[in-house]
Amino acid sequence: MTLSKSPTPEHLELQREFFRIDAATVARIQRLKPRIMGYAAETLETLFDHLTSNPEVGDYFEISDNTRYLRDGMLAHCELVFSARFDKKYYEAVDQMGLRHSKLDYPSHAYSSAYANLMAGIMRHGLEADRKLDAEDLSAITRISIYDMELTIAAFFRHQLDKQAALYADTEKVRDMMADRRLAS
Repeated sequence: MTLSKSPTPEHLELQREFFRIDAATVARIQRLKPRIMGYAAETLETLFDHLTSNPEVGDYFEISDNTRYLRDGMLAHCELVFSARFDKKYYEAVDQMGLRHSKLDYPSHAYSSAYANLMAGIMRHGLEADRKLDAEDLSAITRISIYDMELTIAAFFRHQLDKQAALYADTEKVRDMMADRRLAS
C-alpha cells in the first residue's frame, strides 16, 4: 500500500533543470563514464572499510557477503547513474534503492555519507589521474551525483512514510476491532 505520491515525469524534468543537468552535462558525463566507473571501482575498494568501522552500521558490513552484494549493487547503480539516461528504468532503480535502504532501517546519513564518500573518491582519483578531470567535469559529476542522491534519499523517506502510514492504518483497524468487541459485550 503506497500512500505517498511519486514525482511525475514533468516534476523530474524540472528537478533536472534546477540541478542544471542539461544536454551538455549529460553528454560530458556519458563521455567520462568509462573513466568514472574505473574511479568508482577503485573507491569502493576502501569505502566499505570506513563503513565497517562505523558503530551504527558496522555490524552489517562485517559480513563479507553483504559487502560484496552492496559493492556490486553500488557499481551497478553507478553504471546507471553515469549513463545519464533519465528514463523509466533509472527512476525505478532509484525508487527500489530507496526501498531497500528503508527496509534496512539505518538512519539516512548512513546512505548520504556513502554517496558523499563515493563521489569524493571518484573526484580524488580523477584529479590524481594522468588525464585529470577539469572543473567542468567535476561540476557535471557533482550535479549528477547529488541529483541521484537527492532522488534516492527522497525515495527512502517516501518509503519510510509509507511504512508509518501502513502501521498507523493497521493500528486503527485493531483499535476499531477492540472497540467493536467492547460494544458487543
